[in-house]
Amino acid sequence: MVKSVIAVCFVLVLALPAMAQDEYPRIQTSMGYTNLSFPDFLTGESSRHSGFANISGFNLTRTLGLENYMGIYSLGQGIQLIADTFGGKATYRAARFSPYALAGLGVGYFTSSQSYSSQSAFAHRIGAGVDVPFNETMALKFEISRIGFHVNFQSPTGSGWTNSTNFTTGIVFTLAQ
Repeated sequence: MVKSVIAVCFVLVLALPAMAQDEYPRIQTSMGYTNLSFPDFLTGESSRHSGFANISGFNLTRTLGLENYMGIYSLGQGIQLIADTFGGKATYRAARFSPYALAGLGVGYFTSSQSYSSQSAFAHRIGAGVDVPFNETMALKFEISRIGFHVNFQSPTGSGWTNSTNFTTGIVFTLAQ
């Protein structure tokens, strides 16, 4: 009996490296261009605003991970928006591309250089995208998402929820495999 237990333990110890061969990126970060449709503060009409995005993620398994999105946008008239959301990401990893879906909660921070004021707003984000790897440590990212902000300050659009479409593209760097 003791010999059988030792043999089973020995076989399990030898099998551990084979079980750990499931390679996927553990820690990733990306930097790139983002474009947000957000109402103009003077007219209230929706317009496109460019910005910078940094998306950092930690993959817990091959398909599930955690992600932090930070976008900085210039909204015109001296107003700047910093959006930061944290949430989950589900990815299907294929050889040539990795499509994913994401959802998160966070905050939008609006600042005005004209009136030297700032205001924060609750935010949510839901979307989908694809990473297209071109080597083991780098990939291209294409993403579309809906970002909603609960603004509670006076603007031409009024207060309440303002949902916006966001396009993001950039380069993904794999920091740990």
